[in-house]
Amino acid sequence: MKRIKGATGGLFVSLIGLVFLLGARGLTIGAPLNMGPGMFPVVLSCLTIVTGLAIAANDILRGMPVLPRLDLKAVAGVSIAIAVYALLIERAGILVTTCLAIGILGSIIPRMSWKETGLLALGLSLFLWLVFGMGLGMPLKLFPEGLT
Repeated sequence: MKRIKGATGGLFVSLIGLVFLLGARGLTIGAPLNMGPGMFPVVLSCLTIVTGLAIAANDILRGMPVLPRLDLKAVAGVSIAIAVYALLIERAGILVTTCLAIGILGSIIPRMSWKETGLLALGLSLFLWLVFGMGLGMPLKLFPEGLT
């Protein structure tokens, strides 16, 4: 009975994929070299269905793994970091916003020092600005409005 309970999670994932596959049926798929608007949803839905079936099969054949307890501190930290990023990215620039978000995330990781957090934040900020701002030409500011 425990194996069947574990398989329901995988079947639920497959059901979600099936719902999105049915939702994408009115879109044209196109060809691999000339993709239509339905290509990405159909491929992603099929991958979701296959992944869910693989999870269900694994749970039935090998037994359900023991799930760890939910870490509310981590959930809150990630949620706050996402909210900070969404609220500040346009006004504060990518440098300040990314540093704040990484600082929040670094505070919930016990093995990460402030030095590592700072270096990661600066490096990721620079990387994001170079790739999206300079490379792809997106209108991203590196610094807040008053400092540019």
